[in-house]
Amino acid sequence: MGKKQGRKAGNSKNKSTSPPAKERSSLPATDQSWTENDFDEMREEGFSPSNFSELKEELRTHAKKLKILKKMEELMARVINAEKVINEMKEMKTMTPEIRDKCTSFSNRLDQLEERVSAIEDQMNEM
Repeated sequence: MGKKQGRKAGNSKNKSTSPPAKERSSLPATDQSWTENDFDEMREEGFSPSNFSELKEELRTHAKKLKILKKMEELMARVINAEKVINEMKEMKTMTPEIRDKCTSFSNRLDQLEERVSAIEDQMNEM
């Protein structure tokens, strides 16, 4: 056996029979070497066909919880916006009497000005 053959044999032992993740989805169904290796790894981590339905149900539960959390975040944002609007309305409510008083004052000044203009017009007519 030559050096090259020895290297090839040694390299094949170290290489995983599992293709990269991107290639897995494109492999034909008849190539099962990668799936067996993956299942071996999954079993080592506690996955088994018997608890697959449990895991599936747990994923569904987590997905539902995530949807609920997202909905809660959306509702909280709406509540915060509503609180801002309410605070602005309260400020406007406190400003309303001030604005009314200023309008009344302006109206009174306008009435006084009209009286003066009328008096000046009367004086001009007399002249």
